[in-house]
Parts: sequence; structure tokens; C-alpha cells
Amino acid sequence: MTWTLSRKDTQSTLTLHAQYIWSDEYEWSPLKQSEPEYSLNGAMHVQQGTMLAGRPITLDCEYARITRSDVELLQAWSAVPELELTLTHPDGRAFDVIFATQALSDIVDIKNYKPSDKRPADPMTANIHLMTI
Repeated sequence: MTWTLSRKDTQSTLTLHAQYIWSDEYEWSPLKQSEPEYSLNGAMHVQQGTMLAGRPITLDCEYARITRSDVELLQAWSAVPELELTLTHPDGRAFDVIFATQALSDIVDIKNYKPSDKRPADPMTANIHLMTI
């Protein structure tokens, strides 16, 4: 199985390397609470609630590769305001997502090509930053 990222507006789909790792999968909690506030009589007030969206999904490229053309496609998609996508996990789970403020990071050419030698199929690495909506 692989990761897939699909645009909701055009149904265009990008298949991502199966070895991308969801690096922050267990670093988020839907439970949020306010800072404690104290009343004049010393009682503490704390509000708690459940977040409905905003879970970060960072696909780490440590063991994965992506082509130059796919990096360029992701850069173009991330420039579309409010673009909604569906991310499908290799295990079948699906998430409604948007790109995070920094959509891509740690973009590296695997080989150091001269600019005139760069091709769409050249292997690269790039972390992909998304958040649930």
C-alpha cells in the first residue's frame, strides 16, 4: 500500500512513496484546556474542550523518495488558497486535510545535478506538512 493525496476540487491524485512516515502521529491530543484562573475566593477555573480539527500530519522523508515533478506539483497545489485534500494512509484510513503554512521542508536533490541536467524523474526528498480540517 502507498499514501495517496487527492484534491477534492479536481479529483487529481498523487501517489506518495509507501515509506513516508507520519512523524507526529502520536504527538497530538484532541483535548485542550485553558490556563487555570483563580477567583477572588481562591477557587480555580479551568475550561476543557475537544479539538475538532487541526491535527498535524507531517510525512517525513527519511526513508522515502519523491520525484522532482511531484515536488513541483505539491508546490503548485500548496499555493492554492483553502485547497482541500484527502490523504489516504497505507492502512486505509482517510483524512480531510489542507497544507500547513510551510507545506514542504527539507527538500533535497539526491544527486547534485547541474541545472541543465535536471529532469522531472530525478529523485528527491521532501517532508510534507498537512493538517486535518
